[in-house]
Amino acid sequence: MIDKYNKGNIFWEVLPEFRVLEIFDKLYKQDTSKKHEHSSTIMWALAFCLRKESPMYNLPNKWELAAKDIVLEDKMNWDKYEDEILAFKQSFMTQAERSLLAWEELMFKRDKYLKAQEYYFDQYMTDDNGDNVTSKTGQFITVKGTADQLDRAFSTTPKMYSDYYKIKKEIDDDEVKRGRGNKIKSMSDSNEI
Repeated sequence: MIDKYNKGNIFWEVLPEFRVLEIFDKLYKQDTSKKHEHSSTIMWALAFCLRKESPMYNLPNKWELAAKDIVLEDKMNWDKYEDEILAFKQSFMTQAERSLLAWEELMFKRDKYLKAQEYYFDQYMTDDNGDNVTSKTGQFITVKGTADQLDRAFSTTPKMYSDYYKIKKEIDDDEVKRGRGNKIKSMSDSNEI
């Protein structure tokens, strides 16, 4: 699919079979641009973001790049195309590929979140003057730090990536053994001989 892309190619002319699915046909029919160019760019963007043979697939900001460089809309709201994204995933990805993609998206969000957190230890609460605040019983009030939680979260990261790569390897190995249409490849086609 990605190898059929050339800037200016109309997705619907190159891959007309997509219109078999009602959701994509509806996207096509609602597009009033010349030759349905706008919906074409959206479909190319979906392909570049969701097909793992795409050079964009592993980029953390692939959706922003696809909006800017393919659809030519800097402020694109991909939530508007949630149904088309889901249909694309369900139609052209195996369950294992969809699960792996969901895991990749989760790991990206997790990494981004963890990097944005401030790292600090437990400390005593202070007022605007820098004086310690005490409770009604006269004890200093402790503000829980983030250090322990962040240390635990970062220490589990290697295990999560290890599990991810095991699943990815199984999918890649299965793809080598299976061809188009999920048919088992011959030993020569799968490079076993």
